[in-house]
Amino acid sequence: MQKFNDPCIKTGDFARLCGTNKRTLIHYDEIGLFKPAYTDDRGYRYYSESQFDVFFTINCLSKLGMPLREIGAFLNHRNPQALKKLLLEQREEVLKEEERIRKTRQVIETKLALVSLQEKLESNQAGSSTEHIFQEYTPEEYMILSDPLNTNDHEAIIHTLCSHIGYCSKNNLNAGHPYGAMLDVSELRQRHLDTYAYFFTKVIDRPEDFPFHIKPAGTYAVAYLKGDYYDSEETYRKLFQWIDENDFRTGQYSYKEAIIDELAADSSEEYLTKISVQIF
Repeated sequence: MQKFNDPCIKTGDFARLCGTNKRTLIHYDEIGLFKPAYTDDRGYRYYSESQFDVFFTINCLSKLGMPLREIGAFLNHRNPQALKKLLLEQREEVLKEEERIRKTRQVIETKLALVSLQEKLESNQAGSSTEHIFQEYTPEEYMILSDPLNTNDHEAIIHTLCSHIGYCSKNNLNAGHPYGAMLDVSELRQRHLDTYAYFFTKVIDRPEDFPFHIKPAGTYAVAYLKGDYYDSEETYRKLFQWIDENDFRTGQYSYKEAIIDELAADSSEEYLTKISVQIF
């Protein structure tokens, strides 16, 4: 017979209303974290309506990764000031998690856009889009640059690339675009295809706390290289031939960036690289 003055709810009903199960409530009772409002002589547990908010908050804090012992420590010494301190701390954790999820979604959306671009190119002109030069407008883009290279020395290139990748990884700057390379047009005109100016990692948001390069908004001549990223001589020949035939001037750099790489293809024959040069 219920002897508690306030209306009480059976364990199963309380669990269902809270979206949990009886085992969780029993466990919380056993460890002293969240005890029922009343337990009768037969050991049946009953909960009051005023306990819903307490359980709801425990559940939220637990989902955030806060250990049960820390939640219990708060509940054992609860007061408005302690609650405020706890909530401010957890708000910071939520904001960090939201930023992590935002960046993860950014990476997913970037990868999806790259695959969609490859599909579009394959469907255009019976899959022959990699044989053509495109003229397209590109909005301003932001890039994190490596240290300057201006060399074809293999060891220097590898060292600089590794440093660049490490820097972007440490500072959580990768938005899903594979790293790319900037090559000086004057070097390319002399067929120095392995003389790199910079490596770059494209970012979505304008960086506030890191040095960055702006790829200028404007019209670009674009070619797509199908196959090995380094086998680019013929693609550059066609690109500059098209530029010269149309009497265009060019910007200083060519931007070379992967669309389909090792992540999406197990053979270099299926790789797809975008090569662009600003034209005027």
